[in-house]
Amino acid sequence: MGPLLAPPYDVISPEQQEQLYQRHPNNVVRLILGKIFADDNEQNSRYTRAAADLRSWMKDGVVKPYPAPAIYLYTQTYEMDGKTLTRLGFVCGLKAEAYGEGRVFPHERTLSGPKTDRLNLTRACRMNFSQVFGLYSDPTRTLDDMFEKVIGSQKPAVEAEQDGVLHRMWPISDPKMVQNVVSFMADMDVVIADGHHRYETAVNYRKERRAQEGGADGDYDYVLMFLSNTHGQGFTVLPTHRFVLKTDLSAEQVVDALARDFSITPVKVNAAGVDQFMRELKAAGQKSVSFGLYLGDGDMRLISLKKDAPLPTPPGSERLPALSHLDVTILQELILGKAMGISREMVEAGGHIYYTKSANEALEKVDTGGARMAFLMNPTEIEQVMQIARGGVTMPQKSTYFYPKLISGLVFNPL
Repeated sequence: MGPLLAPPYDVISPEQQEQLYQRHPNNVVRLILGKIFADDNEQNSRYTRAAADLRSWMKDGVVKPYPAPAIYLYTQTYEMDGKTLTRLGFVCGLKAEAYGEGRVFPHERTLSGPKTDRLNLTRACRMNFSQVFGLYSDPTRTLDDMFEKVIGSQKPAVEAEQDGVLHRMWPISDPKMVQNVVSFMADMDVVIADGHHRYETAVNYRKERRAQEGGADGDYDYVLMFLSNTHGQGFTVLPTHRFVLKTDLSAEQVVDALARDFSITPVKVNAAGVDQFMRELKAAGQKSVSFGLYLGDGDMRLISLKKDAPLPTPPGSERLPALSHLDVTILQELILGKAMGISREMVEAGGHIYYTKSANEALEKVDTGGARMAFLMNPTEIEQVMQIARGGVTMPQKSTYFYPKLISGLVFNPL
């Protein structure tokens, strides 16, 4: 299966897209992120080609229906900080309900462009190709214990390694076991970790199809989900660093503006020593909200929020004060907004800020003149994600990077 699988569509670069095309003629990239050509039109586009490939693969038996209703146990095993971790969860169909109508909660805001793209693909193919990643919280680990018995007694139906992550899957079609899972999850809140655009697309598509079908129930009522318990092991949330592409302020002006609310300590650092700095940043973050400000040529500043600094009050903080304490909120409101004049609206419009999970890339971008400065961050805690989302509030974009990403191509969900 390995040569047929791909990362989620939104993390595939043009170079990786070409590599996946070359890897296998049936790689799922042709469905989730087909190439765009100069002469594309409504009759011949990445969406119509995906639909044609899907029909062909189903006809040829490349894609086959599983013979019984099932959920799909899915694990990802990987190395992090010298430890071997395994994230455990299951793939299923979840009722696609608008936020506020059911028990599904977002934690980040979305953009309209990706939703239009995913809706066009869904209309053309009538299929979910990738799982939305959902979190639930069960300290008793009831399902985890049941699933671990399956893992210990059965060989996986799929085993594939990509980019240092071992992906394994076990279909579970025993009706009693499936019903136990359904009953257990019936009243469980689910927080979307990854795939907000795809989930919201599923809600829009469900509404559209129900209108076409006279309000009748159908497969389109459900969206393909991977659900994982936050009390299991294997949860790694990486920081998403920011680099500033353009600003009217000089480095000295930015540092002077930040000095009102932050204590600032100069640190000499280079690409080889950035890991050591990230450890220092983590330690500083346990005392006060802290960031690394990189100005280029080895010039790093450790900036930490002063105890008497006023906390920001973004929309939603009146209902959930914890939002004001988040690193990503303080970065947006006090640093980008207050000190640098880069508002939330300017960030959402694009062109001012770019994101990376690699601290080395952030430094390199500044050193080579591709960015004016970079802000290095500590990761958002998973408990904060759950608290904010279930409180009905969303975080700024790119607040989290859940690692590893789910693989696409294990299970499709017909609509």
